[in-house]
Amino acid sequence: MQLVQQYKSIELCSASETEAEEILDFSGIGPSGRELHLPVVLRSRSGSGFVLCRSVTAERGGEDPVGSEAEDEERTVIWSSRPRA
Repeated sequence: MQLVQQYKSIELCSASETEAEEILDFSGIGPSGRELHLPVVLRSRSGSGFVLCRSVTAERGGEDPVGSEAEDEERTVIWSSRPRA
């Protein structure tokens, strides 16, 4: 496992059906909990991986790579998704 804090040329997308099955199998989540999670794939020049989320929002802007609640940072939502269940 690799933890990357800053990605270069990042691509963030919902996992394909095949990728989603692999991610959910790897996570160990049982059949009843799978509909509550959203498998997301991250691809970039600095590393690739996957994340299993309850929801995901990608924002452009701000200085804090982790995100903050500061209202003085200008941010724009560029993608948001939730599981269908």
